[in-house]
Amino acid sequence: MRIIKLLVLFISISINGISQTDQLNENQVINIEQSSQNELDGLNNLLHLSPEQKEQIFDIIHGVLIKNKQVQSMKLIAADKKDILTRNNNAKIDMIKNVLIGKQKPLYTQYLANQITTKGLED
Repeated sequence: MRIIKLLVLFISISINGISQTDQLNENQVINIEQSSQNELDGLNNLLHLSPEQKEQIFDIIHGVLIKNKQVQSMKLIAADKKDILTRNNNAKIDMIKNVLIGKQKPLYTQYLANQITTKGLED
């Protein structure tokens, strides 16, 4: 009888752990989706994107956020992680610039320059 009770306890603890892991993964996906949408909304307010541009830029932002999340969870030296994240961000900027047209490109470049200036002041 004790063995059965211990077995039931073990199974219930295992199921609880699995469901918490699933919930954590689901929350991470929601956070990535929300972060992607927030960044897209900011760019749309600045650049007045077309529906096609919104879709393309959302995919770019979302893909890079997923990659960055994977890099952050890897067991790498901090400097290597930082280099990879920097390359990913630079690639994101280049891909977004390729989607933009006309006056959107200089506006985006100015937006990036302002972000760098603001970050420099915060550091």
